[in-house]
Amino acid sequence: MRFFLTLCLTLLLGASLPAQSSRKIKLNPVSLGLDLPESYKQRTFIKGLAGFVNKIDQLVGAMILIDENKTTVLTRFVRQDKPPIITTSTSDVIYNAKIDSKFKFNGAYSIASTKVDRDAIQEIIITDIGHAFLPEDYIPYVEICRASGNVSTETRKKTYYIRSAKLTTVYTRTFQKVAGSAEVSGVVFSVGGEVYSSSEQFRVDYIVSVDIVSLEKLLSLQNCNELINSEELARRERAEQARLAAQKADEEKRARENELNAAKAQVEDLKSVLSQHIHKTESMQSALQDAQEKERCALDQLQQAIRQADEMAHRAQMAQQMAENKENVILTFKNKDGKVLEIKNLDELSQDKLRELGFDVEVLMRGKE
Repeated sequence: MRFFLTLCLTLLLGASLPAQSSRKIKLNPVSLGLDLPESYKQRTFIKGLAGFVNKIDQLVGAMILIDENKTTVLTRFVRQDKPPIITTSTSDVIYNAKIDSKFKFNGAYSIASTKVDRDAIQEIIITDIGHAFLPEDYIPYVEICRASGNVSTETRKKTYYIRSAKLTTVYTRTFQKVAGSAEVSGVVFSVGGEVYSSSEQFRVDYIVSVDIVSLEKLLSLQNCNELINSEELARRERAEQARLAAQKADEEKRARENELNAAKAQVEDLKSVLSQHIHKTESMQSALQDAQEKERCALDQLQQAIRQADEMAHRAQMAQQMAENKENVILTFKNKDGKVLEIKNLDELSQDKLRELGFDVEVLMRGKE
């Protein structure tokens, strides 16, 4: 009975809950990349040159020795006045695809030694970002001919000259197969009915490819004896031209020295004449200063004399006015007895005479003052 009740309750609860539906996501299948472009496969990839990924311009013009799997950089032949021409690019995508372990170049250096494992897929993007090369007239063939004179035939077969170099980036991202009902995240796609996903970021690698020419072929295209002889003649011609130029420069120098000596002599003469003129000028300046000093003294004396004359004339005028005033003034005196006396000049009367006439002499004197 208890079991029956439990079973009924379970059925009722199950009936009351909504049924959970599983959501399916439809993925568009992608195709795997079949092969690299033919132009890219024809490039020369040398692992021993990977150290030049940051300076491919220094790789161009180098003479290298390739002995089986070993690569050695011997020396470099580049004209100082004509260095390699460098170009850059950021959008020259060569290859963009997804590859698996069956990919023909899986693990090859041409794709940065990218190794795709079983049950994995790699997304790969190949882009050229730099190019350095030497035009034909930039190559110093004479120096190469001279340097190769003592090189054995066997070594020449293994020696190559690098005409150009390219720097390439290889971006890769790994996708793993999703097993059964495992959760997926990130970028998801399907291939052949299998689901692959990845949450990784792209990894970038750099590889170098070169355009090389064998030393034998390089020399076979040139007549080294003729080049060296022509260079020797050109060198002698340049030496003769340099000698003539030096001789002309020496003659020009002597001519300039003569002109300089003549100019110096003229300067000395002018200095002598100028010195005499300066001496005369100094004497004249001294005399002028003396004359100016005398003129200043005479002007001061004239001004003083004018002031004195003006003062004396003023005094004379005052004296004249005083004299005229003394003659015209009439003074009237009255004594104590009422007697009136009129005089024009007090100097005409003495004190005694005034007293006799009964005038108060002391008062008169104060009035005179």
